[in-house]
Amino acid sequence: MTFVIDLIAMICAQPRALMPAIGAVMIGGGESTVGVLLASTAVGAFLAGLFSGPLGRVRHQGSAVIWSVVGWGASIFGFGLVVLLAGNSGRDGVTAWLIPAALCCLLAGIADSISAVFRMTILQSATPDHLRGRLQGVFIVVVAGGPRVGDLLAGGATNWFSEGWVLMCGGLLCVALAWASTRWQPGFVKYDARNPLP
Repeated sequence: MTFVIDLIAMICAQPRALMPAIGAVMIGGGESTVGVLLASTAVGAFLAGLFSGPLGRVRHQGSAVIWSVVGWGASIFGFGLVVLLAGNSGRDGVTAWLIPAALCCLLAGIADSISAVFRMTILQSATPDHLRGRLQGVFIVVVAGGPRVGDLLAGGATNWFSEGWVLMCGGLLCVALAWASTRWQPGFVKYDARNPLP
């Protein structure tokens, strides 16, 4: 489930491939805007790590992963809404839409970092010793491959929909599939860090 939920987040709601068009046309500012948006995600991840102390007290880590992925999807939905509202106003330069867009990316970075912390903790705690290396290899494939598939889908979807709609639909799909996964694997939501092995 740690792999499945990460794939849901990265395939459904990966905004990176759309950033150049957003910087060039919707929000404006070109490369500088893309840099700000990508940096905002990184700053969110940094802040989540910096203030991660209380995360050590979370027992129901599966539930925390689900809520983090829901937060990621909601942040990407918000980012898409900002892009949709901005329209093509960025053709003449940077617009004020950069601030709410960067805030959405910051929140997405926080959610993604928290999800990563708990997913890695669950993987290391609940995996039997003889499978740990093998599953770590699968983890690398998922983390490296999921976002690339998401880039492909997001970029391809702009043949039919605008960037804002692609982000909003991807964010909603991420939230819906995260919720559906809790019905498919209810044991993951009940995962208790105090008793990681069944």
